[in-house]
Formats: sequence, structure tokens, C-alpha cells
Amino acid sequence: MKKSLLLLSVSVIFNLSGCTSSNSITEQDLMHHHYVLMENNGLSLPVFKNADLEFGENMMMIGKMCSEFSAQIKLENNMIKGQIINMTNIKCQNKQLDLLDNVIKKLIIDGANIQLIDTKLVLKNNQDTLIFQLKDYM
Repeated sequence: MKKSLLLLSVSVIFNLSGCTSSNSITEQDLMHHHYVLMENNGLSLPVFKNADLEFGENMMMIGKMCSEFSAQIKLENNMIKGQIINMTNIKCQNKQLDLLDNVIKKLIIDGANIQLIDTKLVLKNNQDTLIFQLKDYM
């Protein structure tokens, strides 16, 4: 009886503190948030302060690496996948930014795992990991 009461107490404490095993991301968690790119595959990218993305209504993603893009995505089981609706295909002088255009395109089209860790958004597949920092306009 004492063990059951202890287990129940621990379970209630974890649930009240938000430490549950279910960290499922919802559309509302993403909608109307703006993120700036901070890391690409473990490398800090402070010079790319203009590389960003944001989520709008109906899971519309817009952003910029080198080229500006918009995509219609679906969120399911902490995975995003969708199609690029528009991409400007600008050639950047910075080679890393040019490569990031292909990385974000692949993450969207082929699908990517998405995580929210504090104020960071992580998009990753088997080859690439992009880490964004929340930087809302307001």
C-alpha cells in the first residue's frame, strides 16, 4: 500500500511539473513564432543572422537561408514534411548559405524530426541538424 501511494505521488508530481514522457509538438506550439538559425551540424552560425524561418496559419512555413522560401508542411508525430511552394533560388556569395538552401529543402521535402527544447527549435534528419533560436518580433 505504501509503495502504491509513493508511486502515485511521484506520478502526480511529474505530471504537475510538466515532466511527462509525452512531448508531442502541436501546430499551436509552432504557429506565429519566428526562429533564427544558430547552428548547422554543430557549427555555430553567428554571421547568418538573416537565416530564419517562421510558422504561420495552416502550417505555412516561410523563411530564408540564402533564398527565400515558403512551404506547406504537415506535422505528425514530431515530424514535419511538405512541399516547397516557392523558392527564389538566389545564388549567394557565401557558400555555406548556398548549401543551406539545399539542406532546408531536403528537410522539408523528405521530412525531418522536429523538437522544441526551451527556446530552441531543432530540425534534423539522418544527415543534417539545424538548430534555431526563438526570436519573435514582439
